[in-house]
Amino acid sequence: MRKYVSIFVALVVAASMLAGCAQNSTPRPKEGGTLIVSHQDDPISFNPDWKTDDYAYPINQNIFNKLVTLDPRYNIVPDLATKWEVSPDGKTYTFYLAKNVKWHDGTKFTSQDVKWTFDTIIQKKGTAYNNLQAVESIECPDDYTVVFKLKQPYSAFLGFLAWYGTFVMPKHVYEGTDWTTNPANQKPIGTGPFKFVEWVKGDHVTLEKNPDYFKGAPHLDKVVFRIIPDANTALQAFLNNEVDVAGVRPPLSEVGKLEKTDGVKVIKFAAPSRYYIAFNMRKAPWNNLDVRKAIALAVNRQEIVDKALKGLGQAAKGFYTPAIAWAYNDKDVLPERNLQEANRLLDAAGLKPNAEGIRLKIDLPYFQGSEWADMATVIKANLKEVGIDVNLQQLEIAAWMQKVLTDHDFDITILNGFQGPDPDNLRLRVGSNGNLQMMGYSNAEVDKLLDEASQLTKVEERAPKYKDVQRILSQELPIVPLAEVTSIYVFKSYVHGMPVEDGIGKVTFSDYSLVWLDKK
Repeated sequence: MRKYVSIFVALVVAASMLAGCAQNSTPRPKEGGTLIVSHQDDPISFNPDWKTDDYAYPINQNIFNKLVTLDPRYNIVPDLATKWEVSPDGKTYTFYLAKNVKWHDGTKFTSQDVKWTFDTIIQKKGTAYNNLQAVESIECPDDYTVVFKLKQPYSAFLGFLAWYGTFVMPKHVYEGTDWTTNPANQKPIGTGPFKFVEWVKGDHVTLEKNPDYFKGAPHLDKVVFRIIPDANTALQAFLNNEVDVAGVRPPLSEVGKLEKTDGVKVIKFAAPSRYYIAFNMRKAPWNNLDVRKAIALAVNRQEIVDKALKGLGQAAKGFYTPAIAWAYNDKDVLPERNLQEANRLLDAAGLKPNAEGIRLKIDLPYFQGSEWADMATVIKANLKEVGIDVNLQQLEIAAWMQKVLTDHDFDITILNGFQGPDPDNLRLRVGSNGNLQMMGYSNAEVDKLLDEASQLTKVEERAPKYKDVQRILSQELPIVPLAEVTSIYVFKSYVHGMPVEDGIGKVTFSDYSLVWLDKK
């Protein structure tokens, strides 16, 4: 077996050296207090692995742990596993677990919890099911060792264990029950830094310190996620000092003002996430390549960045995120805007303008939220210039998922999404069977390239495969990338130890175990 070597060794060493040099100037964390985080909506459930639930995820990051997790810079860091090894053939992953872990009800955590969790995700087709199809078996040689044996090498395996729907769940609570209706879905029991206290629907979720947390007790006494669906209302609560952390992202138009506001910290960085248009290729005219090309030529991507994203982002050029540079194809990119060519292609497709200049009337469903509305408005105006009349449909996320992902009742839509932690994520969005692939797109060569790349272990061997996938996407256009996402974190200056500051290499995005308050 060869040991997996974390890419953070240099970071950790450097951080340790800096800490040693600055011992006298680093403030000592203060104990106690309640952190209040604005939160957009109620969770569906606190079962962390059953289904995609963006409103439960930040809360669950404080209640549960994973084997490994992602820090706010998308690096893989240890969590319940203190170290791990990968066999030379890439088919066996051995994880060595922390030995001082207890569930919040006092029960000892063991490798059996890990095995039960992942066996159940696979059997019940939980959120991470697609990413676990390479798993052949899971073995527990002892209470603190778990071995995953894969059917074939899968280079993205570790990254996906750190991503979505892979929290380790308590076997003793769920075994023999229906995991979709177990009472723990409303009152969760985890291993994380905070314990569940209460959930008052439509108002708040309260967590309290876990004094027995295996990584050390948090500084805070409590964390309260205050539910405020409207971004403007949430911003006002933040400015009124009713909220410490803007978990509900402020309207993008306000970010510049917040950066100049005393007592407020704003942290921004490029994320491996992007906005894009997806076509419903199951029906005409979106099954016509010329029509898809015309849309790509008509949309003004820079205008979307300027008007919808308020300059916070970059116009997309290629068909994968440039944030994962080794896999990015900067040669096969989107065409420049050209309305004349867009009109020619639409004419060639038989979509002639009527007396009012309208070629086609279409529906564009999109999520609620100011940037989505602004983005949809820009697209509507852009397409009007080539004779396409767009009916905008603003939907709550559940309604959008039903209409687009389940019923496929749309013409075009806009969405965004995390493109990491590994480029194998492309199979979820453009693979024939991807669970985020709503376009009805299927290309055997794309599937073959994605499969081949996932079974290679060296970046230099994988990169050409992913670049070939992007070349095909640039030719077939099942999607039109629009803009690269900028992550934005806003919190009060008296909040210290935030994941995006002091948690790099240690904790995940919304894990508040290192946070402490220094209110004057």
